Amino acid sequence: MENVPELEFKGLGVSSGIAAGPARVLKPSDATVPDYAISDADVPRELIRLEQALIVTRRQLRDIQQRVGSALGSESARIFESHLHVVDDASFIEEIYHDLRTQKRNAEAVLHQASERYAKTLQNMEDDYLRERATDIRDVTRRVLRILMGQTTEPPIAPDSPRILVAADITPSDLAGLDRHKLLGIATEQGSTTAHTAIMARAMELPAVVGVRDLCARVGEGDRLLLDGVRGVVVVHPTPAREKEFARVARSRQSIRKRLDALKDEPATTLDGHAMTLVANIETPGDVSAVLARGARGIGLFRTEYLFLANAGEPDEEQQVRAYAEVARHDFPDGVVIRTLDLGGDKLSPTFHQQPEANPFLGWRAIRLCLDLPALFKTQLRAILRASANHPHLRIMFPMVSSVAEFEQANKLLEECKAELDAAGVPFHREVEVGVMIEIPSAALMARRLARRVRFFSIGTNDLVQYTLAVDRGNDRVAHLFDPAHPAVLELIERTVAAGREQGISTSVCGEMAGNPVFVPLLMGLGVDTLSVSPSAIALVKAVIRQIRYADAVELAAEVRAMEGGEEALARCRKLIRQCAPEILELAE
Repeated sequence: MENVPELEFKGLGVSSGIAAGPARVLKPSDATVPDYAISDADVPRELIRLEQALIVTRRQLRDIQQRVGSALGSESARIFESHLHVVDDASFIEEIYHDLRTQKRNAEAVLHQASERYAKTLQNMEDDYLRERATDIRDVTRRVLRILMGQTTEPPIAPDSPRILVAADITPSDLAGLDRHKLLGIATEQGSTTAHTAIMARAMELPAVVGVRDLCARVGEGDRLLLDGVRGVVVVHPTPAREKEFARVARSRQSIRKRLDALKDEPATTLDGHAMTLVANIETPGDVSAVLARGARGIGLFRTEYLFLANAGEPDEEQQVRAYAEVARHDFPDGVVIRTLDLGGDKLSPTFHQQPEANPFLGWRAIRLCLDLPALFKTQLRAILRASANHPHLRIMFPMVSSVAEFEQANKLLEECKAELDAAGVPFHREVEVGVMIEIPSAALMARRLARRVRFFSIGTNDLVQYTLAVDRGNDRVAHLFDPAHPAVLELIERTVAAGREQGISTSVCGEMAGNPVFVPLLMGLGVDTLSVSPSAIALVKAVIRQIRYADAVELAAEVRAMEGGEEALARCRKLIRQCAPEILELAE
């Protein structure tokens, strides 16, 4: 093996840790889905076959969910709710039944055809979360097809000894059926940070790298691999020097993490006494347990659209009240911010049957969709108000506001909801605070006008960067132009902060920029007082805050203001982190 050259592949690290060992390469299934014509007399029999296969699939998924819940906890078990929604989706199943009756094809063929149609639609969306739902649909479909085709056993994928799993992709149900002790890590050609497989890998504490192009063609069964789930690196046929380097990094990271874990109950305060508010972003009520475990004192962003996307239909008012109250009941000292629906754009729900749009990010989404569908919007607003009855720390935030008129129209509907609840004798917190997300340049430019009407700002840097620079970061050709440190972006952030301070309201940042330790001092220096980040980023961000001086952050911001481009600004930010908290770079890059 001495003559085999070392190969290095770059992907996306989605589950931290370093793995070293032989490869177990999963080849894609070459099973052919049967496709044949049936007679009118055969249609009832095929419908019954399909219904029975769905019943068995539902039972299997419940069993998997129970096993995963016992082994990995409720967060991982909830992954299979989306799988169950597929087999329980009445419109999806009825479409398959309709195709079978009209096309007169066998159950396997029409199921495969319909599921691929849905999966390809999701796969073409910009949002990683929704793209990964295509994997869920294919996972469930594959399971139903196996039952229809009489394949009673799972295909053999489990390694017989500890190995690194290499595949084009691997589904959550495949992963759930494997022995954790036989897995060292995962490397796939497809996937993203929001993939259910990535979520499960993190729960299983398996180092994982996804999005590694052409990996399967270059790795053979049993090849020696090194995998870094932080840097997103996979090395094939590593040299002794590279083996030694990875071992050193693994020891160093383990030591750093122990020190970070000790900060859980410490305040987010700089060396010179400047206090920051550090809160968390969540997508479902079940995420709160991770927030509490990591020591965050509040929820800065509850993305409520996932209540709609995760269900086959629109959640009713009672379901929403329960979800919001479940989060608010924890009485976080730094509050709970519930963002109203941000559907549309790249987050589509079958509930709304939207027409395709040439530019969905500039189209019918978020507050625009809600204002056009007042009944839908008011149902959510009433639910939030009702949940606030015993939880005065609960707050409401409107997304994608581009004008004062939009805010006032949304606020008018909120006042109507208050009047309706009053008339019905339903209690709610009358002084619930209302804020807006600043994620469109027009909102940042008119922040002073908005600040006179709201109680808080939250800057969504993901969209603010995208709209300011006209860059779709999901487009490989222009993604390199997506630059959070661009002078125009920083000027809009600072303008928003200044407007908030004039009116005595707080400004948080809830985009990915807030969770990137490298940018934390810069945001502080620009005057941001609250950072809302994913639960997994809390310890890193807190460590940075506690190891720098606020005066240095202010000086950094002053230097960056004079710079011409984002690359220079990023280098200066890295320099400060390297001086004050060098070990953070080892975990964050």
